[in-house]
Amino acid sequence: MDNAFFIDNFNFVNYGFEHFNAVFFALLLSIVIIYYAKKKLSEKHQKLLGFYLAVFVLLVQLSKVFIKLELGVFDKSTDLPLHLCNMMPFLVPIALLFKNRTIWAILFFWIMGGTFQALFSPTLLQSFPHYEFWRYWIVHCGLVMLMIYGAIVFDFRLTIKDAIVSGILLNVLALIIYFIDLALDANYLYLRAKPEGKTMYNLLGDWPWYILHLEFVVLILFSIIYLPFHFIKDTSTVQNN
Repeated sequence: MDNAFFIDNFNFVNYGFEHFNAVFFALLLSIVIIYYAKKKLSEKHQKLLGFYLAVFVLLVQLSKVFIKLELGVFDKSTDLPLHLCNMMPFLVPIALLFKNRTIWAILFFWIMGGTFQALFSPTLLQSFPHYEFWRYWIVHCGLVMLMIYGAIVFDFRLTIKDAIVSGILLNVLALIIYFIDLALDANYLYLRAKPEGKTMYNLLGDWPWYILHLEFVVLILFSIIYLPFHFIKDTSTVQNN
């Protein structure tokens, strides 16, 4: 297709104009949405808005698969939704529709520990107006916003148990994905090689040592993520759904 929306351009530059504006616009939009939901909507409509936004993020994520299939460039070793950020859109709608704090808590640690840092050290290659530019920012910013939505709009809170369960499940997920990587000769979750570009992985050494280093990084990140909730007085009863 002779269209800039579909043609790879490899022009995205980390910390450039597009990067700054994408994060800034997402921040403003998130503030507006969360404020409106918290102050103006009933509990029923808060759940519906969160669910509809989560479904929108999911559809945007799935669009990449369909676009690549249509273009005839789909590659099962790179384009399946098996990176952490790409799997989360399938679970967030469930957490928000049923207002399930337990699922939200697990996803909160995963998303704020992984997706959030991807906003500041993106692995994105394509610049505006490429479809991957739109998908990357909508999915990553949308997931972060929806986690904060749960904390502010639903008054969800984290516990130490949530951090432990999230860490254990993350390792179980990584083990499963590793065998999928071997079967597909892929690198989902970056378990067989570091991602391209300037990311935090560059600070963690070579394979396989960076995998072990990531365990300590996860421990530190999860502790930092939980810390604010330790000092926030919970004004609602924590429901373990």
